[in-house]
Amino acid sequence: MSAGTLRAFLSRPVDYRRSFFWDLGRLAVFLFGVEVVTGILLSLYYRPDGEGAYASVGTLMSHVTLGWLVRGIHLVTAHALTVVVGLYLARAFFLRTFLRPNGSVGWVLAVAFSFLTLAFLLTGSVLPWDEQAYWRTVMTAELVSEVPVVGPWLSDLFRGGPEVSGATLVRLAALHGMLFPWLAFGLILLGRRIRREGGMK
Repeated sequence: MSAGTLRAFLSRPVDYRRSFFWDLGRLAVFLFGVEVVTGILLSLYYRPDGEGAYASVGTLMSHVTLGWLVRGIHLVTAHALTVVVGLYLARAFFLRTFLRPNGSVGWVLAVAFSFLTLAFLLTGSVLPWDEQAYWRTVMTAELVSEVPVVGPWLSDLFRGGPEVSGATLVRLAALHGMLFPWLAFGLILLGRRIRREGGMK
């Protein structure tokens, strides 16, 4: 984002009479920004390997100044983002914004972002690599394996091998911290373009 674009965004007048209900999209973008910032801070101390992940989270919570606060903000914001995106989808559905010009494209982007938000939650929940995270990963891999035809292949791809291991954690950490944020950023930019062309508000 260029300095001119940021300046134009910050200098836009605010309509105080407008309901909060109409600003769910902007709130979702703000929460995503908080997730990115806190995620970067957490990644400075997190070790994405089977032996060091749990210990690194413990160190972050106990020995890093305000580490517990940053992780708490990251966790709460993730759940808040999920709720806000859900409300955004509900609003778009009941107001039938997908019937407007370019609205169907905006609707598809919103649905894609909601699935991506759930993927963030799933991959983020296993990063501490405690017992609960391990078994959650095992159950997810088993569910994926039930997909017709490609299920076993997808399950092996998800695990990074025939069984859940440290390689699985490395793969999920890469998805959570590298691929998914860029996908989300791309969807946000596309959504912004659609809104400019008269799609979803």
